[in-house]
Amino acid sequence: MNHPGNAPSAASASPSSLPSLGRRHALIGLAALLAQAGFWSNPLSAAMPAPASAPASGLAPATMLFYTLSQTITGHRDLSAGTAARIEQAMRSNVPGFAEQLPRLGALLVTGQEAKALLAAATAADAGLRELALAIVAAWYTGTVTGHAAQGSKSIVVAYAEALMYRTVADGQVVPTYCNYGPLWWLKAPPAVGVSAPVAPKPVPAPATTGTPETKGKQAK
Repeated sequence: MNHPGNAPSAASASPSSLPSLGRRHALIGLAALLAQAGFWSNPLSAAMPAPASAPASGLAPATMLFYTLSQTITGHRDLSAGTAARIEQAMRSNVPGFAEQLPRLGALLVTGQEAKALLAAATAADAGLRELALAIVAAWYTGTVTGHAAQGSKSIVVAYAEALMYRTVADGQVVPTYCNYGPLWWLKAPPAVGVSAPVAPKPVPAPATTGTPETKGKQAK
């Protein structure tokens, strides 16, 4: 893990060094940018419709701690407990030192705390805790826990439709799939077809006769 004192400054970074940045660092950098910009408390983002979240009852203590941390660091209280459990399990496999750092990061939690405050406390305590907090954000927003090729671990997809990045555009775009009706659309009840009920036909009167009827004498001739 990189410590602030060892990290190269933006001024000293050359263009040739930029391609060496891995996907993991890019995701963590994006999470840090969102945190500094206060994106998680954006009222427009909070107004987007959120999927139904599963109840958090019955979680193991460590998973419950991770769930609470996730709610605080992302700024979303309606997260899925099931997704939180999958992310936690994947991070235990892919993030070195996760089991030791999780309780330390959890010790910084305060009731009613905002994401910025937790990130600032993690940064002041240890650079590794800050990196873990941002990695949690990246996992929730991308739905993926990044792996490390050097350690032989592969990235693990933990969520798709529930990835938080899709909430920011939910007012204008559905989650990308092969159709325009959203993922698993065929499991929902079909929409109403909008066809009115059949109407019984009205009786049609007999057509009126035309011309003048002939007399009986003329008919005999």
